[in-house]
Amino acid sequence: MSRTGLELWLFLSGVAVFTLTAAILDVRHRRIPNALAVAGLVVGLGFRIATEGLPGFGDALGGFAVGFGSLLLLWAMGGGGGGDVKLMGALSVWLGTRQTVQVLVLSSILAFVFTAIRGAIRRTHFETTTPRPRQKVAVAFAVPLAVATWALIGIKLM
Repeated sequence: MSRTGLELWLFLSGVAVFTLTAAILDVRHRRIPNALAVAGLVVGLGFRIATEGLPGFGDALGGFAVGFGSLLLLWAMGGGGGGDVKLMGALSVWLGTRQTVQVLVLSSILAFVFTAIRGAIRRTHFETTTPRPRQKVAVAFAVPLAVATWALIGIKLM
């Protein structure tokens, strides 16, 4: 990450506000509002154009194609939610192509781990002697996405 000074502060602030808001809303309401996704996309695209010009715009579009496209395919096959697709698309504009791929890989691993842990906790604490129908044990994807984003940003800042 070659950003410094004010540019770095604006990048970190924008990504922090976006990922934290998305994670809170996803955990509380299990949805990502369109207004948040559109705002994150527009502000991120504006930031990339203002700070990097045409190359930043190209990288932002590449990130969007990878992030939005990957989760759109997953959603079309019945996995994930539409809010996750919009969230990844908007975040990808901020991150660009290379970091989007890294965040997708790490957040997918984290989502798997978080879901396995949540399922194990649910089975351990809520088992009864009467059988229950199998319940979905999904994790709000904005949480592993935010954790992956900040882990990778932290590594790049070191």
